[in-house]
Amino acid sequence: MSSNTANLPPYSEKRLSTVTATPNAQTAANRIVGTTQTCSIRDNQVDYLTVVRDSPTSYHIAQTIDPTPIYRIELVAGDSKVGNIQIFPAGDSTLPAVAAARPSPNSKSKSEAAAMICTSMPHLPDARWRPLTRTGMFSYESYKALIPIVTMPGRAPAPQQFSWRTGLLAEPFYQLWWDNPLPLVPTTRYMDDQRGSEYVFATIARKTAEGGENVIEIRRGGGLDFELSVVLELFVILHFKKEQLM
Repeated sequence: MSSNTANLPPYSEKRLSTVTATPNAQTAANRIVGTTQTCSIRDNQVDYLTVVRDSPTSYHIAQTIDPTPIYRIELVAGDSKVGNIQIFPAGDSTLPAVAAARPSPNSKSKSEAAAMICTSMPHLPDARWRPLTRTGMFSYESYKALIPIVTMPGRAPAPQQFSWRTGLLAEPFYQLWWDNPLPLVPTTRYMDDQRGSEYVFATIARKTAEGGENVIEIRRGGGLDFELSVVLELFVILHFKKEQLM
């Protein structure tokens, strides 16, 4: 037997990590990514938000577990260079709108967008605006839009086609559906008319005269652009239905 092997410790069933130093935070987490949170839209986790009416033209958004306002929504009448629906941070009234929507004044036109949506610095002259289009099908209206959404943790938002379902088939709920296959789902396994709840990315339950509250159930992990778009498009739809949240 060589001198190198003769100096080795005797065999033990115990792993080295259990009898030596305490494992570091990375190994203690028992996950390759450690303690990093990597929630994805594919995980089907959701957040719950409330939309509270402060006046006929002003609302605020808060979590259902915390009434502290997060964002403020203002409905602006008449011509506005920024937009008729504007979202502001709730904590500082001096900051400009972080997102805005411009509903079309020609509501019955089929050749132009129902509204233009901006979720990043709408007050700037070079701000990017995206169209929200309106279609009709049987007893309900449908609105379609390309919405930026983070499809995988750590990746930049990418535009994805969504459709809103409203009207008699959805009342008192509005639902936002992901069109086309989800990420990492083969196109051969996708059937549009057989989509399940995993394709619903937002549901809005409205407060009624009988009670309740305005609640937004929204898919977690999609990013701020996606979440602000959901809120703006909800208010655009209400605008065209000539309704308001109670």
